[in-house]
Amino acid sequence: MLTSIWLVPAVGALVIGLLPRRASRPLGVLVSAAGLVLSLLVAVQFDGGRHGYQFEEYVPWVGQYGIAYHLGVDGISLWLVVLNALLTLVAILAASEQMRRLRTFVTMLLLMEAAMAGVFLAADLLLFYIFWEFQLIPAYFLLWQWGEGPDTNRAALKFVLYTLVGSLLALVAVIGEYVYAGGTFDLARLAQHPPAQGIQFGLFLLFGLAFAIKVPLFPFHGWLPDAYRAAPVPLLVTFAGVMGKTGAYAMLRILVSLLPHPVLWWDWNGVVPILAVLGIAWGALMALNQRDMKMLVAYSSLSHMGFIVLGIFAFNQQGQQGAVLQMVNHGLIVPALFLLVAWIASRAGTRDREVLKDLAARMPVLAGLFLVVTLAALGLPGLNSFVGEFMTLLGAWQLSPWLAVTGCLGLLLAPIYMLRLFQGVMYASRDEDPWPPAGHGPVAVARTDLARVEAAILVPLVALMFVLGIYPNLIAQVMPALAYPISGVPWR
Repeated sequence: MLTSIWLVPAVGALVIGLLPRRASRPLGVLVSAAGLVLSLLVAVQFDGGRHGYQFEEYVPWVGQYGIAYHLGVDGISLWLVVLNALLTLVAILAASEQMRRLRTFVTMLLLMEAAMAGVFLAADLLLFYIFWEFQLIPAYFLLWQWGEGPDTNRAALKFVLYTLVGSLLALVAVIGEYVYAGGTFDLARLAQHPPAQGIQFGLFLLFGLAFAIKVPLFPFHGWLPDAYRAAPVPLLVTFAGVMGKTGAYAMLRILVSLLPHPVLWWDWNGVVPILAVLGIAWGALMALNQRDMKMLVAYSSLSHMGFIVLGIFAFNQQGQQGAVLQMVNHGLIVPALFLLVAWIASRAGTRDREVLKDLAARMPVLAGLFLVVTLAALGLPGLNSFVGEFMTLLGAWQLSPWLAVTGCLGLLLAPIYMLRLFQGVMYASRDEDPWPPAGHGPVAVARTDLARVEAAILVPLVALMFVLGIYPNLIAQVMPALAYPISGVPWR
């Protein structure tokens, strides 16, 4: 069943590439929906009371070097697999029929889904690296060929150079882990036999840089502004919603599991927690200064990814469980925000929030959904982001109170930039004239409210924000079912 989760989108992508253009989107929806059903079947049958990988598939590959095709799912990868399948379906539904070379676009999205599913399912370090590398290929072509704006080539090149450097560092670390940890790539066995402490420090730096670039973690986020500005919104749904989670997942699965001693050495004044807090503050401050709504969401995403990294390196149960929960929460909120921004821009003809106002009168349904997503993004209790952020900060407090207090700066600034965005775009100030008739104001609105297809895409994401806000235990209850101990923390 695990093989089918990544193989169905991969084979579907190849089939779509051979069919006429008109069949590409319906078949893409069908293939991604099949992947989602398979992921949900695994989630429904998953036993949260069992330790170790479940639904394991093991086939020796290169026996003399201990390389195997080994897949498995546990408490920290289960819901990320489901999230990947869900957001790929959303991305394909959000792609316009008028998009140029739609068939190739859908093909690349499905290939990227297959690669990211493999990252979350791999129980062999070399197999993990192969899937990790492969996700870069469709992501690069999607950004290069379907990017928006004048700097598409520069954005794609910058993205691939950053991630390629990280991939090369990770390859050296994979080889080093094999050589110094007993001649195996099996993740569970590597966790039981870590290399010497001095070797761990070097491997930690190599892996850490590779994963920090992918998250991205401040100050390794240089590729993010150009890439997010250029990326079409259907790509951003999986780009921001899932790809960054592969880096955070790798930090939890590899860095703090296979190489625990560098984390222990750095402890409360550790480099990574400090960088995470700086990323929270930097992303929030940059979001405050953005007039482009798309870039405001991009920098808010950078800020919220800092909470995830902070929770992982809090090195305790609350922080790490909060980080996993927040990966899923972030994967629901940020794609919804990007979709809303794109739909507003398509109607108004601009993404400049300072020339938009009083749209709620024309778009009441969009305004209502936008309000819910805005409140989720700023961490309102009862919506999904609150519990994840609370748990990561609780874990950070146990590590170092000043880190938690500094991290709260992001929570203080999020309501400012998110409510200013929503209120400024959706409503006019009391001392301002209402929005002039269509075609006579600074910005003309092409259509009024959400189309049925757009509402059908967004409503499930909003519904999940309520479900996880009210019942976060849906995800948290399976997290202690680990394949092997994470940082020695007793998650039960």
